[in-house]
Amino acid sequence: MPEAKLGDVTLAYEIVGDGEPIVLLAGCGQPAAAFGIGLAPLLAQAGYQVVFFDNRGVSPSSSPPAPYSVAQMADDALNFFDHLGFSAPLHLAGHSLGGWIAETLVIEHPDRIRAAALMGSANRPTSWEKAITTLERDLAFAGTELPRLYYALETLRYLPHHDLQDDEVVDTWLSLIAELPIWPNPGRLGQYEAALAWSTDPVRTTAWPSITVPCLVMSFEYDIDSPPLKARLAAEAIPGAEYVEIAGASHLGFVTHADAVSEALIDYFRRH
Repeated sequence: MPEAKLGDVTLAYEIVGDGEPIVLLAGCGQPAAAFGIGLAPLLAQAGYQVVFFDNRGVSPSSSPPAPYSVAQMADDALNFFDHLGFSAPLHLAGHSLGGWIAETLVIEHPDRIRAAALMGSANRPTSWEKAITTLERDLAFAGTELPRLYYALETLRYLPHHDLQDDEVVDTWLSLIAELPIWPNPGRLGQYEAALAWSTDPVRTTAWPSITVPCLVMSFEYDIDSPPLKARLAAEAIPGAEYVEIAGASHLGFVTHADAVSEALIDYFRRH
C-alpha cells in the first residue's frame, strides 16, 4: 500500500481504476479498505479513478499524539490532494466523520472541490450521537480495554434494527467483527475527541447557508447516527443541495447497499 508523508502524519492510501478522480473520506475508526469491498470497484467500473486513504489515527496510517480535530484532518486531506498532484477541483464523498471533513472543505476551500457527497453525516447533533461519542471518548481517555465482544456489540447499531431480530444476521456480524484487533490509542482517543468536539459545536451548522459547492446529502433509512429527518433539514439549509435516502440501509449503507450508493453518487457527479 503506498504512503504519503505529510508533515506530522503519514497516510496510507489506495487507488482503484482510471479516469476522473473521486476521493472517498472514511469515518471515525473506519479502515478505508471498507470502501474497497464494493463502493470503490463500482465507481471504478463507471470510469472513475477512486482514491481513498486511512485518516490519521487509523492503521496503517500513522497515529500522532492526540488531540485531533476535524479541521486538522481536512488539512491532511488538502495536503494529500497536493501530494497526488490534484490541482483541479475534485469530486469528494465523505462518510460519517469523513462527511464532516468534506463539509469543512466545501466551506473553507470551495476552489478545491467540484462537488461533494455528505453520506450519513450532515445533521445537527442528536442526543444519541453526543452520548455515545462521549462514552467512547471517555473510555479511550481512561485507556480502558474492554472485551472484544463489547466493541463488536457496540457496532451492531450500524445495522438496521430489524436485522437485530435475526439470529443469523447477528451471529454472522459478530463472527466477522469480534476477533478484530481493538483500536489502540492514540488514534482512538484522537478521533473520538475530534468527533465529540464536532458533535457538540453549536456554531458549525450556521455555516451551511454559506456553502457554494454543489452538495448531495445522502442519508440511510435506519441510521441513528445521522437520522434521515435531520439530514433532510441539513439539505434544506445548504443552498442548492440535493437529498437522497438509501432505503433499507443503516449507517454502513455504503457497504451493505453499495449498488444503491454508487448509483446515486455516479448520477450526481455526472451532473456536477
